[in-house]
Amino acid sequence: MLRVRLRGTAIAAAAVFIVAAGASAAQAATVTVTGDDGNPVGIAQGTPTAIRNMSPVVGLAFPATPARFSATVTGPDGAAVATSLSCFTTSSFTRYIDYRGNGNYTVTVTNYANADTSCRTPTSTETYVFTIGAGVGLAAPPGPFLIRNPNSFATNTLNLPVGLNPGTTSYEVRYAAGGVVGPDGAISGPSDQAFVSTTTGTAGLSFRTPGSYTVVARASVGQYSTPWSAPIIVRAIAPFDLDTLRFPDARGPSYQVRGALRETSIRGRVSLAIARGKKGGKYRSLGSVKISSKGTFTKRFRETRAGTYRIRVRYKGSSTVASGTIVAQVRITRRVFFG
Repeated sequence: MLRVRLRGTAIAAAAVFIVAAGASAAQAATVTVTGDDGNPVGIAQGTPTAIRNMSPVVGLAFPATPARFSATVTGPDGAAVATSLSCFTTSSFTRYIDYRGNGNYTVTVTNYANADTSCRTPTSTETYVFTIGAGVGLAAPPGPFLIRNPNSFATNTLNLPVGLNPGTTSYEVRYAAGGVVGPDGAISGPSDQAFVSTTTGTAGLSFRTPGSYTVVARASVGQYSTPWSAPIIVRAIAPFDLDTLRFPDARGPSYQVRGALRETSIRGRVSLAIARGKKGGKYRSLGSVKISSKGTFTKRFRETRAGTYRIRVRYKGSSTVASGTIVAQVRITRRVFFG
């Protein structure tokens, strides 16, 4: 009977040891990652946590029972993206993550018994995954953008809305007239770059010439960037304004008027009309005339009465130049004078 009791005691003791060891090995880590609002978000095993933050911090915490662990974090390409923790006593730790592109980032926690001071015999392994899906969005303007105001040489700036991404350290916005997007999403060939203000969430674009501009953007941290955004098209147009309006043949009653438009790429026709007086009075059509390849037009008309007149030049608009109307005042005596 004594032998049986001793054996039973030994068996019971062994059972107690196994239960105790199992309790030490069964403890699971609490793992978090910085969310898009800057606050920690929990990660559950087997359920990837989706974020856009490109500079997240991983947090590790453990139950109060003393134990040991090692932890690594790898990026989408399998490379380490944080300093590893090797055979540490369980406590609370944080690790800053290096962005290496969009995809799955894996936190691996290997547990050891507290007595295993060399961490040679793992008791369990835990895996936590978070997915970074960072990117930049662009919003095209609702209509054509005027590259400058009428009768002005100063260039207007388009403040293009940019959807910012959390945790980004820099942005790249590229645009080009008639730009073609390549297989990688970037604009093929030369392009201009715009600065992004993270305060206003806009990029300042300026256009030297009218045309249809392709715009793409991406965000970066270190050497790695997000994919290029979906391209948008900005239609930049010039105003309809005159450089000069002259009368090279000013001897009446038949007069010739010659106009030079400031935007020389303009094409199409302009319609002209004349009205007597500085204001009021009905316009009489002088017909329409084709704009030359140099952005000029010439029209001959007949007027027998002297006095002050208004000449109206009207353009219907095109894909590169806005519609507009220009009125110039002239005084007809024996010759033409501008009023």
